[in-house]
Amino acid sequence: MEKTKICNKGVAFTGHRDILCSKRRELRQRLSFCVRNLYHEGMLDFYCGAAWGFDLLAAEVVLSLKGELPAIRLICVLPYRGQSEKWNLIEQAKYKRVISKADDVVILSENYFGGCFFRRNDYLVNHSCGIVAYYDGKPKGGTFYTVRKAQAKSLWVINLYH
Repeated sequence: MEKTKICNKGVAFTGHRDILCSKRRELRQRLSFCVRNLYHEGMLDFYCGAAWGFDLLAAEVVLSLKGELPAIRLICVLPYRGQSEKWNLIEQAKYKRVISKADDVVILSENYFGGCFFRRNDYLVNHSCGIVAYYDGKPKGGTFYTVRKAQAKSLWVINLYH
């Protein structure tokens, strides 16, 4: 895990919503290892967009490490207040649990608007010095946008997809 610089900002998560059930356990372990390493290198704030899939998995990992890593902080950045209202009940329950246990919740808009997810992704990039991603390499979607934006700003990117 090489990084180009240490900064006093945090680390942001970005990744795809769909994760194969057969990959979840291994991905959770890799995330846990990655977060521990970043914490021991001085990264304390972990920013999460709180979307279903990789975001919530990453948030759950950060929360699970709070007993072991006392200064770790989870900051959830919501594109709009009702982000989860159309999700299935299982994902809504995960979302509510994560939001209730986060150290801070930033709500960027009261209501949905076109571009609100890009605004959220920009916030994540602007408040971090590196990205932990679950990105398949395809040039489309929010994860592609966020990784590309981070690279354009010379932030380091750790991709846990492969």
